[in-house]
Amino acid sequence: MKPPRASWKSAAHPPAWLASAALACAFVGFGPIAPSPAAAQVPAGAQEAEGLWVLGKGTASARPSLVEIDLDVSAAAELTGDAIVKFRDAKKRVHDAFAALKLPGVTIDERGLLLDQKGAAFNPYMMDYGVQSKARSEVQLSRKLVVKATGIQAMEEEAVLQLVGRLLDVAQDAGAHVGPPGNAAMMAYRFGTTSTTALVRFVVEDHEALREQAYAKAAADARGRAERLARLNGVTLGPVLSVREVPTASNSGSGSSQSIYALMYGIAPSQATDDDADDRLTTAKFQEVPIHVELQVRFAIAPVDPKTIRSEGIKP
Repeated sequence: MKPPRASWKSAAHPPAWLASAALACAFVGFGPIAPSPAAAQVPAGAQEAEGLWVLGKGTASARPSLVEIDLDVSAAAELTGDAIVKFRDAKKRVHDAFAALKLPGVTIDERGLLLDQKGAAFNPYMMDYGVQSKARSEVQLSRKLVVKATGIQAMEEEAVLQLVGRLLDVAQDAGAHVGPPGNAAMMAYRFGTTSTTALVRFVVEDHEALREQAYAKAAADARGRAERLARLNGVTLGPVLSVREVPTASNSGSGSSQSIYALMYGIAPSQATDDDADDRLTTAKFQEVPIHVELQVRFAIAPVDPKTIRSEGIKP
C-alpha cells in the first residue's frame, strides 16, 4: 500500500507561493498604505537666505605720521670683556651723534641684546661644508636701534626727504649698519615672512581709528544700497539680521591678493614679533595709505502696506 500524500491543508507551514499570494490579497483588500502626514520642513539654510543681501564697501586713508630707521650696532672680540667695551663705545657714539642734531621729535629706541659668535650665519641647507674655524672664536655683541621721527603727516614731501636723508647720513657716519641684515631675505624665505630692502619704514600710528572709519563707511554704503533696492522692488526694509566681513587684500592675513596689494601700495600690516608687538600699518612709501573694508549685510524685508502703495504710487 502507498503512503498517503501530504496535503497542504494539514501541513504546519503553507508553501511559499501561498504565503506570497495571501500577502498580495491583503494589499489589494486594504489598498496602499498611505504615509502619515508630516510636518512642513524648511530646507537647511533657507531661513538664513531670507531677506535682502547687500555688499557695502568703505575706504579710509591717511598719511603716515611716523618714520622709522632700523640700525644695527655691533662689536666683536676674542675676549668677552673687550667685546663689551667696544660695543659700549659703538652704541654711545650713535647716541651722541643723534643727540647733537637737536631735532624735535627724533628719538632712539633700543631693542634686545644679541650675544653670538662672529661669522655664524643661518644655513638654509643644513649642511656642513667643512670650513675650518679659528682655534678661538670671537664673541659678538649686537643690538638693534630704531630711530624714530614723529609728526611727518603734515610735512611736505621735500621736507620729509631732507629729514630722512639727514638721519641716514648721521647713522652711517656714526658707524651703525643701516637697513635690514644681510640674511633677511634668506630668513624670510625660510620662515615664510615678508622681506623688504627698504632703508626706512613709514608708519600709520592711528591704525584702528582709520579702520573704524572704513567700517562706518561700509555700513552706511550697505544701508544705502538696501534702501534703494527695497524702494525699487516695493518692499519695506527691516532691521539688520546678520553682518559678515568679506576678506579683502588689505585685511587678509595672506594670499596672492595681499602680495599684489603690497606691491601696488608698498604696505602690509606688520607682523607681531619680539621687536614690534603692536599691530601697525607700515609702508615703504610716503603716500596716502588706504584701508578697504567690505561688509555683507542681510536686512529683513516685508511687503509694503497697501495704503503706502496707493499714496506713493509704488508698483506692487
